[in-house]
Amino acid sequence: MGSIENLAQNLPSSSFLDYGFSEREVRILAKFFRNHQEQIPDGLLDFAMKIERAIYNSMSIEEAEAFFS
Repeated sequence: MGSIENLAQNLPSSSFLDYGFSEREVRILAKFFRNHQEQIPDGLLDFAMKIERAIYNSMSIEEAEAFFS
């Protein structure tokens, strides 16, 4: 049986999992990624950036600053 890393390397690069995140989930993930930036694995950096972009696109600058502070 292979490790999770080996299995992940064999996944197709196109969308493997479709999931519709709720606004609450996106907010939780955004704060989690912001608070743990140094620990985000390279393989999740694009995902973390998309989550943060979704937050910024849904808020004013003032709201985003308050959200992340």
